[in-house]
Amino acid sequence: MNDIAREIRRLGAEGYCCSQIMVKMGLDAQDDDNPELLDAVAGLCGGLYSGLCCGALTGAACLLSLYDKERGRFMIPQLVRWFSETWTSRYGGVDCEKIIDGNEVNRVERCPVIMVETFQKCRELLRECEYEV
Repeated sequence: MNDIAREIRRLGAEGYCCSQIMVKMGLDAQDDDNPELLDAVAGLCGGLYSGLCCGALTGAACLLSLYDKERGRFMIPQLVRWFSETWTSRYGGVDCEKIIDGNEVNRVERCPVIMVETFQKCRELLRECEYEV
């Protein structure tokens, strides 16, 4: 298990959801603490609490905007394209409902992998814009 996976597991054990974990990892990389932002991002958890768009994706989009809202307009479509291509081929879509597929075990097995790979993609996009995460 790599450092990103360990950190995701730790934050999940602390009660953070997928979208919050993505943003919290970005905040932590900046040595920033913003509990109000994390509370707001909780609204994206579990596909907007309705099984819609994966919180790892929406949280990652917030993370990119957190670093640079202007360049975020260009990074986020790249992220969405990558996310859609990567996970739709495996799970039939990018909605939580598709990813979980009615089996809560999938939340434990699939979601951490999705978060790790998505965070790594965010790092890649941010490095291209000369940010270090």
